[in-house]
Amino acid sequence: MNSTLDAELSLRERAYDLLERGRRGLASQLFDVFIVILILVSVTVSVISTVPEWHEEYGDTYRMIDRICVAVFIVEYLARLWVAPEHPLMEGMRPSMARLRTAFTPLMIVDFIAILPFFLELLVGVDLTAIRVLRIFRFYRLARYAPAIVTIGRVLAAEWRSLLGASIIFAGLLLLASVSMFYAEGRVQREEFGDIPAAMWWAVVTLSTVGYGDVIPLTPIGKFIGGIVMVLGLMFTALPVGIIATGFAQEIKRRDFVVSFAMVARVPLFADLKAPVIASLVGRLNARKFAPGSIIVSKGDPADEMYFVASGEVEVELEDGPVRLGEGDFFGEIALIKHQTLRTASVYAVRQTDLLVLSVLDFRRLMHDYPELKQAINKTAEQRMESSDQDN
Repeated sequence: MNSTLDAELSLRERAYDLLERGRRGLASQLFDVFIVILILVSVTVSVISTVPEWHEEYGDTYRMIDRICVAVFIVEYLARLWVAPEHPLMEGMRPSMARLRTAFTPLMIVDFIAILPFFLELLVGVDLTAIRVLRIFRFYRLARYAPAIVTIGRVLAAEWRSLLGASIIFAGLLLLASVSMFYAEGRVQREEFGDIPAAMWWAVVTLSTVGYGDVIPLTPIGKFIGGIVMVLGLMFTALPVGIIATGFAQEIKRRDFVVSFAMVARVPLFADLKAPVIASLVGRLNARKFAPGSIIVSKGDPADEMYFVASGEVEVELEDGPVRLGEGDFFGEIALIKHQTLRTASVYAVRQTDLLVLSVLDFRRLMHDYPELKQAINKTAEQRMESSDQDN
């Protein structure tokens, strides 16, 4: 019985590795590509099936493609629920509770809504146009495979107070513009401005800077008010855009900092340092990009920088053979320990690579500001010298 349980756990762990983006591998990447293609195919079929002529001629084909796609989506949805206990945040939780909590996460709710039309068709018994249109919601499943969409969602969640304030300002301007035009144009254009709700259509169109021109003021005072509302509309449009843009930049900066912090903390040289010191190190890092085949460092060059691989892949040409380093790896740390040393190997960019670079000059300034950093470096240097003497 224990062997059966172990086999089930092993299978569930492998399934978790395949389904979740946190653990990358070739199989996981291929699975992601396969699901993205199915989502695009399903959405495309849902869109073109709304054309009456095409639906009448190719309706059976559309239904077959949709059933194949939704069958895969249902299996994927159930599989994600099954592997939920393997998530690190669900550790120690009962499997049933872990699956229940997973089912109510935003991405899983989107996945459920994406397969909901299939079950609605089974219950209703007919292929309704409204249900076909609802299938287009599957497009939003791409949020699971596009980190930028998730980032935007986090920005909106983080800036909801500012956006709510902007919405209140808009509502106030809308009400003020509607009341003003009601009194200015209500007697002249009773159908368009005869009451405040009717005047709100003009106010919305004007404040949003769309300006359809179907309703326009005729009186001088009405035109004056209209001009002011147009200017206020331009100011309001810039307000939420600025809030979201600032929040997006802060979110990207925060995410990059967390990634950089994790990479620096992994270096044995800095493993015993406190968080404020590592944060100061991260603040000194500079980003550089290298095209495939570019020489990053050459053997015999002065060693004056340490490198962290943020993305991409590099190859280190050692005497025992080339060694490849990927995302999260580092090289060149000897430059920080020894003074006026030379590179012992050449390093090339295998593919498009982003590196974070820490110069010796910045590192020495940090050692001056943080004595504990200097102590850690001296300790590491002594250990390496002792190891070198023993080898000799």
